[in-house]
Amino acid sequence: MRKLQFLFAFICVATLVSCSEDNESTSVLTVTTTSPIDVTQSTVILGGEVLSDGGKPVIERGICTGEAANPVIDDPNNFTDILGSGLGVFTGTYDISTLPPNTTIHVRAYAKNSDGIVYGENKTFTTLGGCNVVTVSTTNITSPTTFSVGNVYIINGTLSVNSTLTIEPGVILKFTIDGNINVENNGKIIADGDANNRIVFTSIADDSYCGDTNGDGNATLPQKGDWLNLYLNGGTANSFKYCDFLYAGANDGGYRCAVVVSVAGPSFTFDNCTFAHTQTASNFTAQFAFYAGSYMSNPAISVFTNNVFYDNNVPIYLSATYSINSNNSYSNPLNPAQKNTRNCIWMYPDAGTNVAVTCNETEVPYVMDGYLQKSTGSMTIGSDVVMKFPTGNSYGLNIASLTLNPTAFLTSIKDDVHGGDTNGDGNATAPAAGDWYGYWNWTTSSWVNGANILYAAN
Repeated sequence: MRKLQFLFAFICVATLVSCSEDNESTSVLTVTTTSPIDVTQSTVILGGEVLSDGGKPVIERGICTGEAANPVIDDPNNFTDILGSGLGVFTGTYDISTLPPNTTIHVRAYAKNSDGIVYGENKTFTTLGGCNVVTVSTTNITSPTTFSVGNVYIINGTLSVNSTLTIEPGVILKFTIDGNINVENNGKIIADGDANNRIVFTSIADDSYCGDTNGDGNATLPQKGDWLNLYLNGGTANSFKYCDFLYAGANDGGYRCAVVVSVAGPSFTFDNCTFAHTQTASNFTAQFAFYAGSYMSNPAISVFTNNVFYDNNVPIYLSATYSINSNNSYSNPLNPAQKNTRNCIWMYPDAGTNVAVTCNETEVPYVMDGYLQKSTGSMTIGSDVVMKFPTGNSYGLNIASLTLNPTAFLTSIKDDVHGGDTNGDGNATAPAAGDWYGYWNWTTSSWVNGANILYAAN
């Protein structure tokens, strides 16, 4: 990251970025400023887009920020960052941890060609308030409670939620090694952040949010498995929007997950959330960033949209009756090469009753964790979708109504050609005929074969 100054420090990690227009040029050089996003205690993402070069090459583009509206690059009180040249979209991630709290910052993108400079629209973001450390002393929330912005809440041990816990946008929650939150009975969590004020669940060793909360300087860094999990086993309409779940997955009775959904917990919304740095080990049983299994079976009850997984073991475990939305993502948006060790959607072989299931995700394969027998309802496997099966006769399909797109594949989990290295073993294993049981058509009482059904026993 590069250190920047405009009345106070401002630091930047940049990818190529570009900028927008003012009245300083009569050319048709055109640039727009992107609205600031993902404002945390320590970072913000800024950027823009050069739409037109006015017929002359764009020799410089970047962002300009300041405390006054419509900042310009020649004002020494402002901060300017040059982020490349040419047309196109650009973004940068900036460290704002040294900026004053509760301060409005004005941002404009800019671009230059030989005719001059133009600016984009004036956009703003507000730095978050200072972090007052609150150690949560209770072990059981039994009356409506609010965690307020401006505080970092320390969770030691298990916090049981048996009433409504409201977590305001911008709140930071840090957990010790045995820290977790359990939603039980009639409890409920409303944690609705927004794009500029995300809610963060992280390790007490994570100094990137609200600073050095454990007071050890640089002696510790956050690690996978630094805290337990969020455990949902109660409540109706639990809501998590623009939340980040980081460094979870300490051993919890064999489970190493960021979120665990149990019997009474499937009534929820997770939208625009990030699940990252969850514990990973060689034995991946019960190591899923989001573990729901058979309890996550109905998208009308369990809403899961626009979420991001990266640097976990397996991203998610859900029922085979659940049609997961393809707007979820399985890599780091700021570094697409950073994915998950076993990058897939793991499915519990729950047939349900008269359920129409659609599998349309193409970024990662699906893995069927057993033998799915479905005499009613239907399953549709869309174009370019890959569904894989672990090794053995306990894994396959027995379905009355399956629509398998000609460009989709049913194959072995060892097949790295289709859907990548889903079992996470590199080149240690190779697919072979008979790896999995096969696809049996319940209606015609016959095995189904084809050029897109690979390495089955039948």
